[in-house]
Amino acid sequence: MMTKFNDQQLEAINFYKGAMGVIAGAGSGKSTVLINRIKTLVETHEVNGHDILAISFTKNTADELKSKLNKLGLKDINIGTFHAICSRILAAEGIFINGQNLIKEWQVENLFKNMLEKPDINDITSYISYQKNYMRYPTDEFVYKESIYTEEEIRCLYKTYEEYKQKNMLYDFDDYLLLAYEVLKNNPSKYTYEFILVDEHQDSNLVQNLLLKELCQSGNLFVVFDYRQAIYSFRGGNPDYAMNFEKDWDNATMINLDVNYRSVSNVVDNANRFIKKYYGTYEHYADAIPFNKNNGEIKGNTYLNRDIEGEKIVEEIENKIKSGVNPSQICVLYRLNSHSFNVECELKRKGIEYEITNDSSFFKRKEINGLLGYLRLIHNPFDDSAFEDIFRLRNYPLSYFSNNVLNDIKKYSGENDLSLYESMINMKFDKPWQNKNVEVFENGINKLRLQNEKGTTVTRLIENIVRTFQVDKFIQSKYSNAEELEDRMNSIDVLKSFVKGNNLEQFIAYVYSSNTKKKSKKNCVKLMSLHASKGLEFEYVYMIGIEDGKFPHYKSELLDEVRLWYVGITRSKENLYISQIGEGNQFVDEYFGKSVI
Repeated sequence: MMTKFNDQQLEAINFYKGAMGVIAGAGSGKSTVLINRIKTLVETHEVNGHDILAISFTKNTADELKSKLNKLGLKDINIGTFHAICSRILAAEGIFINGQNLIKEWQVENLFKNMLEKPDINDITSYISYQKNYMRYPTDEFVYKESIYTEEEIRCLYKTYEEYKQKNMLYDFDDYLLLAYEVLKNNPSKYTYEFILVDEHQDSNLVQNLLLKELCQSGNLFVVFDYRQAIYSFRGGNPDYAMNFEKDWDNATMINLDVNYRSVSNVVDNANRFIKKYYGTYEHYADAIPFNKNNGEIKGNTYLNRDIEGEKIVEEIENKIKSGVNPSQICVLYRLNSHSFNVECELKRKGIEYEITNDSSFFKRKEINGLLGYLRLIHNPFDDSAFEDIFRLRNYPLSYFSNNVLNDIKKYSGENDLSLYESMINMKFDKPWQNKNVEVFENGINKLRLQNEKGTTVTRLIENIVRTFQVDKFIQSKYSNAEELEDRMNSIDVLKSFVKGNNLEQFIAYVYSSNTKKKSKKNCVKLMSLHASKGLEFEYVYMIGIEDGKFPHYKSELLDEVRLWYVGITRSKENLYISQIGEGNQFVDEYFGKSVI
């Protein structure tokens, strides 16, 4: 907690009644301002905590806010995400949405598979969610969003989806907000708060903005936002609502928290120069002012491919750690999860501890985890964990084996003191096709085990696993999005590129070395997507894998990508390293003012 505040922070903290929009730049102390404003409302203005509502963007930040307020003795404040608050309102009306009546992924998949041969579930559901966030229904005019389907196809899918939910009394996450809004409209003033504070308002969508109108009829709304860091427009978040705050709320006061306490001077100045080209005409735009007048190291590098990039970056990271840099102060950022693979491989090869956020590790990919399961079972048929990884992949010839079958196998294993693999090949199943498929599976494993014993290379073993168990066909059946399909197919080649030497046991040990021990996670190099990095800060930041078409991404609006870049370059406290694959990347050129050599 800061003990001294600048003039803008004090103005925000001491603001009492009315609407205020606080433009909080990167590293400007917005969380401290939020907490101290709540503290001031309670202690100075004697506002009852029950009359205050604080809305945070994620559950984690809501929990963190609650914890900090509790330490200050402020335990009666209403805190939560929009979804959590709406859930409370619905519960008070006798409407309960929970794990029992939330529509399941498999239900959605089955529904659309009955309508399309190979539906892209993510494309369809994200499109539907996007429209619901703009309160557009199947018969309405849609808000434009990129899709592989025509508008009429989406209308039909959307209509069927909503009818299915209604028929089966099911809900989705968007329904929390939409149903709560209906309740609020039908019950004016029943669920209102005297003072409302909203964090990360730049990511609010239309429904959330309408909810605020109903919840905050007093007009005492305090929103904190940074339009330059709005990175969730693909979900329906729209920074325009925050930027037009004073037009929506009477006599609104607008202030800038423009002092950056996080980053050194040249990191801040370079970020200003980049973003000003895109937002310099906004009436409330202000350059960030660096509190720390020192300069850090900012470098750009161009690499021929990701293999070389991964080697060079990890070499630099290794040297920094050897020189005394704390690994936890080093972060590698990327636009797409697939861009992390080569860096992850090199860190693993060098035995450098690392952590990847959101379980996006290359080795945890479903098809890669399955392939590794095959390698482990070939090496050791008593490896029950490997067998389960294979079984849960559900590829040929075990595609249609249910979880009940796995439970039967486990029961047989316990009764007969056999491994899961041994149990399956010794059991007799009710259906002839199951017995036949188990025989196919056993023959495939036996042939691959024999190849391994004869000295077949690990790379060739992987290729033969793919052919024997039709892993390529499995991937093609699961992913209809062309870009993701290509990425998933390429992951097989990436796995093979990790193989050094031809000893299967050593390769397995290498893949599963370290990185599973939770106790080591605190002091390790961080790898994360740019989206996951928001709100975090590190001494040394590497932004990698930058190339046109991937970043800025060809499917995204340019301003969305601009803001994502800005988030990345403002994570650095002191040192920033930017690397592109090939020359002439748009953002790299704009950031450095010339091509990187």
